[in-house]
Amino acid sequence: MSKKLPTIWKAEPHTIAKIELLSAYLKAWFSILGTKPPRRNAELLYVDGFAGPGEYTNHPTGSPIVAVEAATSALNTHEARWRAGDIHCAFVELDAARMENLERKLKSVSFHPRVHPSTYTTSFVNGLDAIKTARPSPFSRAEPLFVFIDPFGATGAPFTAVADILRSRTSEVLINLDADGIARIFRAGDDANRGVLLTEIFGGTSWRESPSFDADFDVQCRQVLDLYKRRLRSLPGIGYVFAFEMRGKLDSINYFLVFASGHPLGLEKMKEAMKSIDQGGAYAFCDADVGQSLLFRFDDPAEFARRLFERHKGKRVPYEELRDYALNDTPFANPKRMLKWIEENDLIESVELLPGKTRCRGTFSEDAVNAVVFRQGAIHAQG
Repeated sequence: MSKKLPTIWKAEPHTIAKIELLSAYLKAWFSILGTKPPRRNAELLYVDGFAGPGEYTNHPTGSPIVAVEAATSALNTHEARWRAGDIHCAFVELDAARMENLERKLKSVSFHPRVHPSTYTTSFVNGLDAIKTARPSPFSRAEPLFVFIDPFGATGAPFTAVADILRSRTSEVLINLDADGIARIFRAGDDANRGVLLTEIFGGTSWRESPSFDADFDVQCRQVLDLYKRRLRSLPGIGYVFAFEMRGKLDSINYFLVFASGHPLGLEKMKEAMKSIDQGGAYAFCDADVGQSLLFRFDDPAEFARRLFERHKGKRVPYEELRDYALNDTPFANPKRMLKWIEENDLIESVELLPGKTRCRGTFSEDAVNAVVFRQGAIHAQG
């Protein structure tokens, strides 16, 4: 988005979809961690690093408002079973006029007395430092932390800050990655301060190995994304990284959203939130892999089943590894429907069960299946 936008601007359909996705995920995040926290009375901290004015000219709620509403909904719904402490929502916004509008908007919203919003009129990095001073526990102990990072452009969210957030084993991030803008920095040359900017974005000089400067621009954007995902996966304990792109009605890339967590349940719930968003309008979720532009079809596992088989054919693969593959490399929260398709096409040699367990053909419960042995042959299926 342009930095020349007015204080309150018109939201594009993909922006509204992003807010709906965030809302759906936060409702699950607050509910699960509120009723089953890592320890009794652990506080929950949500940070919006580029909060904006809290509303749009054509949409009444921005990301900060849906956050306090999701927190309130979780507390109201699960009050009798609530085991966590209070919920703190910290909003960082550099633009003073937007922050003034956000604070006015927050005063108009009714929220649960155990929801505590706070505002910081400063940069993302300085805001994080201030939040860590005010609420250090989620950054240093196993207390839940979720950070939404939605910058205006390619810079402003250095990788060192992202890595610092993800040091805690109970932290997660959702990042709007401007791969388009980053690719343009790659192409700008050293005279445009490229080295300094890219080192900040990627937290080191790994960017020097990629992408290819003579690649097609769309491919180069995906190479940027692939490098960023590799950097996230290199962080200790971060085993779940998933990215998807939002495409507009003219089939142009709007942006990539990247989710990172150390726990499979977080990514499962993000997939469920994504599935709940109506894609019948002027945008769609697409596969973000290099060389791919596949619309996510939650009702049709065939293409991703083919990919799963090609990755694992001729091998014995533990179910947990197949689950992680499904989470990190497909739109599905588990491999069950893909494995069913593979078995229906006679591409499974055998299924090893856990002691005392049975199964029906076409079913792959994590409570029953220990490992799957895939055939070596090629795929001939058309379905």
